[in-house]
Amino acid sequence: MPTDSPLSRPDADADARLAAEQDRRREAEAALAVAQTRITALEQQLTEAQESGRRHQAQLAALVQNLPVGLLLVDPAGQIQLVNSYFRSLFNLPPTAVLADRYPSAAPDTVSIDTAFQDPAAFSARARAIHQAGKTILNQEFVLADGRVVELDYLVLEEGQAGRLICYRDVSERHLREGQLRTLSYIPEQSPNAVVRLSAAGEVIYANPAAGPLLRALAIEEANEVGLLRTRLVDLVQHVLHTSGQQQQELQVANRHYLFTAVAVPDEKYATLYLTEVTARQQVEQQLGEQRLFYETILNQVPMAVAVVDTAFRYLYVNPAIEPDPVKRVQMIGKTNVEAGRERLRPVSVIEHRQRGFEEAMRKKEGVSWEETFPDGSRQRSVIFQLRPIVEADGQIRRLIASGIDITARKQAEELQQTSEALVREQQEFVRLIVDTLPNIVYVADAEGNISFRNAAFNATAARSQHIAAQKPALIEAQVEQIRAWRRQVMATGQPLNVEMLLTMNNDESCYLQVHMRPLQYADGRVEVLIVSTDITALKHAQQQAEENARAKEAFLSRMSHEIRTPLNGVMGMATLLEKTPLTPLQQDYLTTMQQAGHHLLALINDVLDLAKITTQHLQIAQAAFDLNGTLEGARQTIAALATQKGLLLTVEPVAPSVRRVLGDAYRLHQVLLNLLGNAVKFTEVGCVQLGAVVLKETAAEVTLRFWVLDTGIGIAPAQQERIFEAFTQASTASSHQAGGTGLGLAISEQLVRHMGGMLQVCSVPQLGTTFSFVLTLPRAHEPDQDALGTLPIDNYEALQGLRVLLAEDNAVNQWIATVVLEHWGVVVEAVDNGVDALVALTTRDFDAALLDIKMPGLTGVEVTEALRQHPDSHVARLPVIALTANAFEADRASYMAAGMDACVNKPFEEAELCRQLLRLTKR
Repeated sequence: MPTDSPLSRPDADADARLAAEQDRRREAEAALAVAQTRITALEQQLTEAQESGRRHQAQLAALVQNLPVGLLLVDPAGQIQLVNSYFRSLFNLPPTAVLADRYPSAAPDTVSIDTAFQDPAAFSARARAIHQAGKTILNQEFVLADGRVVELDYLVLEEGQAGRLICYRDVSERHLREGQLRTLSYIPEQSPNAVVRLSAAGEVIYANPAAGPLLRALAIEEANEVGLLRTRLVDLVQHVLHTSGQQQQELQVANRHYLFTAVAVPDEKYATLYLTEVTARQQVEQQLGEQRLFYETILNQVPMAVAVVDTAFRYLYVNPAIEPDPVKRVQMIGKTNVEAGRERLRPVSVIEHRQRGFEEAMRKKEGVSWEETFPDGSRQRSVIFQLRPIVEADGQIRRLIASGIDITARKQAEELQQTSEALVREQQEFVRLIVDTLPNIVYVADAEGNISFRNAAFNATAARSQHIAAQKPALIEAQVEQIRAWRRQVMATGQPLNVEMLLTMNNDESCYLQVHMRPLQYADGRVEVLIVSTDITALKHAQQQAEENARAKEAFLSRMSHEIRTPLNGVMGMATLLEKTPLTPLQQDYLTTMQQAGHHLLALINDVLDLAKITTQHLQIAQAAFDLNGTLEGARQTIAALATQKGLLLTVEPVAPSVRRVLGDAYRLHQVLLNLLGNAVKFTEVGCVQLGAVVLKETAAEVTLRFWVLDTGIGIAPAQQERIFEAFTQASTASSHQAGGTGLGLAISEQLVRHMGGMLQVCSVPQLGTTFSFVLTLPRAHEPDQDALGTLPIDNYEALQGLRVLLAEDNAVNQWIATVVLEHWGVVVEAVDNGVDALVALTTRDFDAALLDIKMPGLTGVEVTEALRQHPDSHVARLPVIALTANAFEADRASYMAAGMDACVNKPFEEAELCRQLLRLTKR
């Protein structure tokens, strides 16, 4: 049947549909099988994932529970999800304690840990504020009640959607370390010792406040372009950087001494310098060194053998008395007794004996001594050897002093003792005879005054007094007590004493003694005092007589001065007045001759008085500021006219300006220079005269100068140079007749220079010239002294016009001369001739000043002044008073000033001097 017949088509469609359905079923079954396989695999994966999750959860839980951080986890609803074990441990919560189930948003303290904090209220307030803020906050520190420090982190997870994690960490140890670090950082800043950190190039990286002096010293060096200190510091830093070790060096900074300790900073190119001031230590070490040198010098000089040994009997010090050879002495240091003894060839028995003595001294801790005999060259030497340990404050012995006294001579003396005892007794008797024959009082007494020895002179003196009697008058007891006091002083100090004392004898006569006391120490340790007294009564009486003679001589010279100067004042005053009148040339020559003779006579009087002052020790050397060059120039000006008249070149070599002003007696120095210049001009006919001064040495406090006067004159013969400074001595009779003079100038100059601390010397060659020189050391004068500088000469005194002056002078000529001189300058003068009238006039009439002669009838000038100073009217009591005196002694002038006088003008007076004093005192 054909396939495409209509009857067969339905069956074919059904088969097709059936086949298609079967295909779909097979596909579905295959897909189902695949799905089941996938489900099985997914279930397996889920099982594995669940198992891995459980493992991870267990691991996370273990991690959370074992973290050294207290954790509290809260979900977004406020439910407490987690509290780990460290949290409970941190806040001391029991493991079974139940925390709140919910962490309310407004009550973070419901966890109930606030009581664990040192300040619960503060913690609660802060925790509440953090929670309400709702933001992550880190590193909040709180202190627990037990002192621990915790740090809080408040973590908001996913902006609050995942809750909040609160972490607590115990940071107590870190906090402690940080505190320690802060404390350590303060140490350099507050350290009294300087700490400086320097780079290898010397750059200052760090310096604490105590390093200020070092930084200033470096800055000063840099300003002065020196750099010595910085160079030494850089060398020190580079040394420790290269060696990576520690280096110490002592350096001086601003006159202070420091120990620099340099330490390299690991892995850095700089080093730290630690400064410790050792100035005091250096001073102590220097003092100890000086003391050691002092004691060693003493020990080197003592005749006794001295050594110092340690506890091993090694020599630490040996003096020359033990070993004179310095090389061998050095070789002995550090060697033991045995080693040194063998090298010095000491017998074995001596070495062993010393060793036993050493061991005994160490055992007993006390000194031991013994006698040794050993060969020394060609003779046997005997020595007493002593070993004394030095027990220090802690009871330990660190060194011993060994000493030896050579008794060889004593041993020889002992051997001869039997044969020499008789001779010794004879000598003792001989000495006793000598001591008893001495006129000196000799005796020996102990501390209690017991006399163990006395000579015949002592017994003789004691028989004439009551000084050793049991009962003594009060005066005698006082003298005895004074002797006791001196004796105690000698025994306490161990030093001799020389004194003078007065003894009152039985007949009330005075006996002066020169007493010499010295300690007398015996071999057994006893100490007594040896007293030797010399009767100097006759010498005292002679001294008193000499002093009375000196006073009489001074009074005689003062009287002679007054008696000579008073008429001389008239002569020279009249010459001055005559000079102011019209004169013919011949009259002028006569007047000049008369004035030269008067000045020569006045110079002679002054020389004699100066010599008298020197010999009676009344010469006073002033100490005032003055200008050296001014003094030199003043001497030159005074003698310039005479030098010009003789055609001589007169020059002055001044001193440097830096040493011009000094302290001293400008007047006496001027007097010496003027005397020397006058002699030089006097004995020089051709050539020159030179005056000068040169600095030999100068310090901030004083200056040493050499003054000289050089001439090209006739010179001085060597035989005369030895006597040239004696009074009334001149180089030759011919020169004295030719040049004139008294021969006192050089004698006075030599004494004046000696009083000023120098020595006048002469160097001369006949017919070639002479040089006189002397050296003086004078203190510097730092402030100008107007009185010492003096005033310029004034030749016009018209400022005195109208001045009212009372003149009291009993010599009519001198009165008239003073009146005419003063009236020439317009002074209104009222003259009286006695002290009574002078006092009446001064207390009843108005005057500007008074000129009073010292010696007047009725009242002396001194008595008038004393009465005037007591006047109730202050104007009268303060009236300026000038003494007109012919007494030229300084003691007289001092008494006048002490009585209230304001100034002294010597007769014969110079018109300029008198007028200047009036101007000064009346302040015109």
